[in-house]
Amino acid sequence: MDLLTWRGRVSTWLNRRRSATNALESERGLRPSQPHRTAFVLLGGGARGAAQAGALRVLLEHGIVPNYIVSISAGSWNGAFLAQDPTPERARDLEDLWLHTSTLDIVGPRRWRAAINALAQRSSLYGSSGMRRVAERYLGELTFGDMRVPLRIVATDLKTGSAHFFSEGTVLPAVVASSAMPGIFPPVVMSDNVFIDGGIADWAACLDALNWGATRICFIACGAVVGRESRSRTVRRVLERSLEISLRNNFEAMAFALRASGVEVLAIFPELSRGTMLDFDLAPSFIEAGHIAARKALAAWDYSDSDTPESPPDDTEAHDESVGA
Repeated sequence: MDLLTWRGRVSTWLNRRRSATNALESERGLRPSQPHRTAFVLLGGGARGAAQAGALRVLLEHGIVPNYIVSISAGSWNGAFLAQDPTPERARDLEDLWLHTSTLDIVGPRRWRAAINALAQRSSLYGSSGMRRVAERYLGELTFGDMRVPLRIVATDLKTGSAHFFSEGTVLPAVVASSAMPGIFPPVVMSDNVFIDGGIADWAACLDALNWGATRICFIACGAVVGRESRSRTVRRVLERSLEISLRNNFEAMAFALRASGVEVLAIFPELSRGTMLDFDLAPSFIEAGHIAARKALAAWDYSDSDTPESPPDDTEAHDESVGA
């Protein structure tokens, strides 16, 4: 979908929202709502969720705290963990969780099963038992009611093709459903619904933040491998590169559309040097990429209308200056 289409959809939605809001405020004699209602929109990306975790740590260390979190796929893991206590200390614990999660934990020891599942035309290359065990390790019986910050987790209803928002009950099933990447992990069946990865409905998550009344949206991706060229023309390489391009273009289109809605947007897209969505063992480099992307975005962000405190000094620069002295 091109930028003009995004802008058209947002403009139509925004005009309706303004009309309804103005009518309500006029009826009640209210002034427009106060600024700085901050929503975090956390997108998906499998193992690259470690990069998002790194970016979240930087934001929290700079005093940017969410009033609302809407999350998708890998973002739902990060969102569920942070919504309990959105502090820098909690963000560092989140990074540790990614550092202690391996590809073996998620997909199991017998990766050759993927080839068998593909030949047998099953619904996914891998089972979800590993992912569920990891989720149980740190989510347990946690419920949405246990959150300090309101949390919404997005999955896609495979039957209707529409977004489904989880906001009640136990968190773990919602996280697993939102993380069921098509073709990689099996769909999750709940009652009469069949759920897959919420990443297919990314824009629905953005609209949810707007409908909540956000005046500031921190729009955080898990990133992609960018700027790397290869002579390889295998089917896998072409598909991987096409996905990377699509992720970046969709992210930019949605960031553009959010800004067109009139909200303040801090958009963060980590640029990775390598790694796929199943390379959980690359968490250290992913996390560092998240740190870099968040600091870069903050440096370019206009703080003039922000209540965000001044950025803390960079440890590396301080060290370099002391050496030079």
